[in-house]
Amino acid sequence: MTDYLPDVATVPFPMPRPEDLPGDVPALAAAAPSALAGLAGTVADPAHRTGLSGMLAAVRTARADLGPVPSTLVVDDPGESRPNRHNDLAFGIERRHGDPLTLFVAAALNAHLGILEIAEERGTGLDESAWHDLVAGFDTLVRWPTDPTRLPAPLPVPGCPSSGEPEPLDGLRRWVRGHHVFMVLAQGGTVAVNSLTAAAEAGDEEAAATAAEVASRVMRACRAALQFAGDANPDQYRSEIRPTLMPPVAPPQMSGLRWRDHEALVAALTASGEAWSWLAERRPDALTDFRTALDATYESHKGVCGNFVGSQSPSLLATSRSHRPAVGVIEQFRRLRVGTLPAAPHPDHHT
Repeated sequence: MTDYLPDVATVPFPMPRPEDLPGDVPALAAAAPSALAGLAGTVADPAHRTGLSGMLAAVRTARADLGPVPSTLVVDDPGESRPNRHNDLAFGIERRHGDPLTLFVAAALNAHLGILEIAEERGTGLDESAWHDLVAGFDTLVRWPTDPTRLPAPLPVPGCPSSGEPEPLDGLRRWVRGHHVFMVLAQGGTVAVNSLTAAAEAGDEEAAATAAEVASRVMRACRAALQFAGDANPDQYRSEIRPTLMPPVAPPQMSGLRWRDHEALVAALTASGEAWSWLAERRPDALTDFRTALDATYESHKGVCGNFVGSQSPSLLATSRSHRPAVGVIEQFRRLRVGTLPAAPHPDHHT
């Protein structure tokens, strides 16, 4: 039922299971593939950061240098829910066993290629800030594991032109690739938040602060990824995207809230409250920045949903179970997620 996928993205899209990824800074450092430093250097080379075509070529080179990642398909996974299986099927995602971090880096480069190809050829509807955040998220995820005790310095981000006139499948292409991007970022965010929690428990302030900033950068990229996925006009939504969200095309239990990568990130956030409190006593800006990024991500999700279905329309996949507006459901989850974090320190906390 998803035979349209090869027309809009490179599928299958291999990813590790989120629970297989490293859970703290020492494990992340130990798991970093030997080739990662070279790949990170290629992506960060100033000679490739002056324009979209150069950046695209650099990411293609990095992915080619990484090469095929030895892996096997995950089958009969007791940790997988039916809704996750249906989400993966709908977007061509395959879960693979192998070296988890190498699989993750490959997925990050593949997802980055997916958006850069569209941006270079067709432009995007993202504003300059969102585009910068999206690219910076990938820059951070590819470079941070090379030395997870240090925060990668920001890199120049070439500008991206505005979207041109719509072409057939333009909206669906951005929708599918944007979801690939979001799932990779969700995994990266989980690694960062779990690393923050472990570092706080160990009393390692520097590692905790670094992981917190990585988490904030990734969360800002998540906001932009949602905007990229929703970069379509109402006609494109009705003709290209909406049919893939409804029976008989959409699997019956497809719901992004039940994607295992999203659930892993939510679990990490829920368990991180004490760590954020500990860090906020020492670095109050770290918590403020993350809360701001998390809140903006939910606002972006509400904006995409409202643009497509209106603020009072129920989710297409929830009409038989609930009449609550889809935007209202997202707002409920926003309050729950932000509520798991401590309150941001008062500006004169130390005065």
